[in-house]
Amino acid sequence: MAEAGRRRLSVAEAVRAAGIIFELNTAESSVLAIAAAAGVPCGTDAEKAALMLEWRAFVHAAVLYGLMAHAPNVVVVEYLRVTQEMLGRLGYAPEEAEAFVDGPFREYSDPMVRVSTKECPEVFFRRLLGRELSDVPERAAAMFSGVMAMVISAALDKLEQYEYALD
Repeated sequence: MAEAGRRRLSVAEAVRAAGIIFELNTAESSVLAIAAAAGVPCGTDAEKAALMLEWRAFVHAAVLYGLMAHAPNVVVVEYLRVTQEMLGRLGYAPEEAEAFVDGPFREYSDPMVRVSTKECPEVFFRRLLGRELSDVPERAAAMFSGVMAMVISAALDKLEQYEYALD
């Protein structure tokens, strides 16, 4: 029986909900607006592609973190299983999706698994710009650190609102 006010989700529904959280937090226009306001390079196709790859990897790890905190392991595993599909819908070829999982996603999921989410901005700027966080302009560091914290918090808060059935 679901707690009052908490919707009970099947495994498939939980994975869909997690996918929606991912999609809402990776809207290209929003990410590019944040980057432009922060002074992070995003004007060329290559810069935009690199930014979106890093941001998607971070958000995918943040959603995984929220699922690990609130959902049964079967939901976590199923969410990871649909990664290739999610990336395919975004235009990534299968080999690019595999590289995404083995590279950037792993870089963000490692601190999340260790509950060291504060390391994510460091990973982001090191991977995207080849710079340590202390070498990034203060405005860019503050803006992305703040947005990253909000994304993690939003994923945790939203996924906590559900009760999960094991089908």
